[in-house]
Amino acid sequence: MLDIIPYLAIVIVILTGWGIVKNLQVNILLLFSGLALNLLAVLAGVDNILPKNAHSTGWIGFDLFELLRALSRSQVASTGFVILIAGGFAAYMDKIGASDKLVALCMKPLSHLKNPYLVLGAVFVLGHILGLVVTSAAGLAMLLAVSVYPLLIGIGISSVSAAAVIGSVLVFSYIPSSAIAILTAQTAGVDPMIYLIEHQLPVAIPTIIVMVLAHIFVQSYFDKKDAASGRLPAPNQELLGQKQSRAASLPSFYALLPIVPLILLFIFNKLVFKTVVLDVATAMFIGWVFGIIVDMIYRRNLVAVFKDGAAMFTGMGNMLTNVVGLIFVAALFAAGLQNTGLVNLLIEAAKHAGLGLAGTGLVLSAVIAIVTILTGSGVASFTGLVGIAPSVAAGLGGEAIDLAMMMQLASEMTRPISPVAGVIIIVAGFAGVNPLEIVRRTAIPCFTGLFFSLGLTIFLM
Repeated sequence: MLDIIPYLAIVIVILTGWGIVKNLQVNILLLFSGLALNLLAVLAGVDNILPKNAHSTGWIGFDLFELLRALSRSQVASTGFVILIAGGFAAYMDKIGASDKLVALCMKPLSHLKNPYLVLGAVFVLGHILGLVVTSAAGLAMLLAVSVYPLLIGIGISSVSAAAVIGSVLVFSYIPSSAIAILTAQTAGVDPMIYLIEHQLPVAIPTIIVMVLAHIFVQSYFDKKDAASGRLPAPNQELLGQKQSRAASLPSFYALLPIVPLILLFIFNKLVFKTVVLDVATAMFIGWVFGIIVDMIYRRNLVAVFKDGAAMFTGMGNMLTNVVGLIFVAALFAAGLQNTGLVNLLIEAAKHAGLGLAGTGLVLSAVIAIVTILTGSGVASFTGLVGIAPSVAAGLGGEAIDLAMMMQLASEMTRPISPVAGVIIIVAGFAGVNPLEIVRRTAIPCFTGLFFSLGLTIFLM
C-alpha cells in the first residue's frame, strides 16, 4: 500500500492544479487538497503526520486538524507575522499620505525617463542587493511593496508587472547572511568567503544582468498584450488624483517615513552594525511609532493622528484575510506532499539516475525545482538532497561545491514560479490579482535565469 501512495498523491496534485486553472477559490482548494494528501498518508499507515514539537490529540483523525493548527501557529510566528506587520505598516503609510509623498517626489526625476521599464529593471537589481541584508523573500517583498511598489505604479508600470519583479528579486542568496548559502559551502567543505568570491559571484552577476533584460522584455510585452485584450487591471484615475492632491499638501519630509525601516535595516545588521541587529518586523514597528510621532508634531491634532495610527491594525486584518490564511493552507498542502512520500520518491529517483556530474546536477536541480514549485519552498528538498553532494561528486570525479551550488540555484530561482510561495501570495495580494497572474510573468525571467546560471556553472566546472 505504501508503494502506491506517492502516485496517488500525484493524482491529487494534478487535480489541485486543475482546480487552480478552473479558478476555484484557492484557499479552500488547498485546504481540502492538503487534508486529502495527509488523510492518504494516514490510510497508508503513517502513524505520525505532525511536525516536530507538536503533540498528538490521541486520535489520528483529529491529528489532521492538529496538523493545520500547528502549521498555522508556526506560520503566524514566522513569515505570517512579518506579513501582518508589513501589511499594517503599508496601510498606515498610505493612510497618512507618506507613500503618496514619496511617489510624488521620486516621480519628478523619473518622469524624464522615456522608458519606465528601465526603472523596473533597476528595482530588480536594487531588490537583489537588498537581499544581502534581508534574507527572507517574503520580508524583502513586503519592504519593497511598501516603499517601491507605489513608485512603480506612479511612473506607469502596471500593478502586475511591479508585483512580478518585486516577487522575484531574491532568486539567489549570498554568504555571509544566507543560511542556505552557508549550508552549501559547509556541506562541500569550502570556506564560505571562497564560495562567495570564487563560485557565487562569477555566476550570479551575469545571471542577474540576464534576468534584468528578461524582466524588461517580458513585463513590457505582457503589459501591451494584456492592455490590448482588456485583461490588464486599470488604475483608478480618481483615486490617483486624490493621492496626488494629498501628496501636494504634505511637507517633503513625509516621503522619508516609508523608508525608515529600510534605513534601519541597512545600518543595524550583522554586516554593518554587528552588535545591534534588527528584525524586519521590529524595524517596521519602530517606523510606525516614529511616523505617529512625526505626524503628531506636524498636525497637532491628537484625535486625528491616533485615529490614523490605528490603520496599522486595519491593514494587519486585511493581510490576515487576503494573504496569511492562504499561507496556512499552503503549508498544509506542502506537509501532505512530505507525508505521502512524494518528495522522497522524487529524491530517490534523482539519486539513482546514474548520470555524470553535470547530468546528475541537472537531475537533482530538476527534482528540487519541481518540489519547490509544488510546495512554494525549496528549503526542504534542498536540505534533504544537498547532503549527498560530496559522495556523489567524489564518485563522479568532480567538485562537490559545483553540484551543491546547482542545487542551491534550483531551490531559490524556482520559488517565484510557485503560485503557493509565500512571496508570490504577498505580491499578488498587493496587486489584487490571482497568484497565477504573477507566475505567468515570473516564469520566463526565472527559468531563463535558472538555465543560464546552471549552464554557466557547468561551463566553469
